[in-house]
Amino acid sequence: MNGLLTGLLARRETGLLEEIEKLENRIIRMENEADAECWLLEDDIRQARFEADCKLIGEYEEGIRTGLPKEEILRHW
Repeated sequence: MNGLLTGLLARRETGLLEEIEKLENRIIRMENEADAECWLLEDDIRQARFEADCKLIGEYEEGIRTGLPKEEILRHW
């Protein structure tokens, strides 16, 4: 009887260890996905800043071309 009980407990422990390992692997995958999404968001932010800077430079250049005084151009910013 003790041998049977020990065997059942050992199998249960092995099953629990396997489940823990699966959960750990899942957590690692989720962390990796979150890191990748973070990098993508940072790239999006950099791109948005670049586009905003380009727009501002374009507006500044347009103001210069149209002959607006520097104070007038800068007031729009």
